[in-house]
Amino acid sequence: MTMENQENQAQETSKGHAFSSKWFWIFGIVIGLLIASNVIIYLWFNSPSRNAIVSVNGEVIRKDEFIEAVMDQGGKNVLDWLIEGRLISQKAKEEGISITDKEIEDRISQIRDSFGSQEKFISFLSLYGLTEESLKKQLVPRLLAEKIMMKNKTVTDKELLDYFNKNKSSFDEKEQVKLRHILVKTLEEAQDIENELKKGTEFSKLAQERSIDTATNTQGGEMGWVARGVLDPALEKIVFSLNAGERTSIIKTSFGYEIAEVLDKKSAKSVTFEEVKDRVKERYIEDILQQEYSNWIQELKSSADIVYYVDITK
Repeated sequence: MTMENQENQAQETSKGHAFSSKWFWIFGIVIGLLIASNVIIYLWFNSPSRNAIVSVNGEVIRKDEFIEAVMDQGGKNVLDWLIEGRLISQKAKEEGISITDKEIEDRISQIRDSFGSQEKFISFLSLYGLTEESLKKQLVPRLLAEKIMMKNKTVTDKELLDYFNKNKSSFDEKEQVKLRHILVKTLEEAQDIENELKKGTEFSKLAQERSIDTATNTQGGEMGWVARGVLDPALEKIVFSLNAGERTSIIKTSFGYEIAEVLDKKSAKSVTFEEVKDRVKERYIEDILQQEYSNWIQELKSSADIVYYVDITK
């Protein structure tokens, strides 16, 4: 074998070793990545962060336990509400329907006005763990549903007038009193307050300092105008028998012990259709929505592809 042949053979051998070495490392990297990815997947599916929601002294509460507990506490209703909201949103997008900030604010104003004051409105929201912002979010699906369902409906004056005549008594203005009150827990507290009032202490001052009604105490106990059928029966019976400027003695109600003062009174009033036409239309549309909503939303559900990833049958 010549020197030249030996060199050529050496070069070929060297090339062969280089080729084998290169692919060896490539296969090694691939195998390494596969092992690493399997480890990551294993850790992901079995790590506390994926299967647990909280750890208590080292013991985890699993997400499936949490979901089951939520479902047992009425979570299915919340889930249904979320599903309905998503279906309504999708339907609105499909039909090019949207809700403006002004429409939301207008509806919030209507709701607020129905309570008579901002304080009563906030107190009501707090009772159900809501804020104005969270209420606005919950109103969006409702307002979208109204627009979609009423999109092709025309409400005539004849329909409204017929509705008004059938429900006239509910539109007539009831007798009302303008009140302020002081509410306390015990009879002893009420007696002490009554003695202070007899001495000439300002009613509003005592309401601010002593009343436990957080919706009115900052306003000196003022409740605004209240119609018949709203107050506790024991309180209502007495305040509607008083004249403006008169005050009750101590009254035991379902809330505690109260002392109330009548600031003004309004007699019942029969209204005409033209006076309350806007209210009639709102009520009429609301009745239509209540009657048709269940069937309408069920049609959306039946035509939708809804896949549950948790067991909601328990």
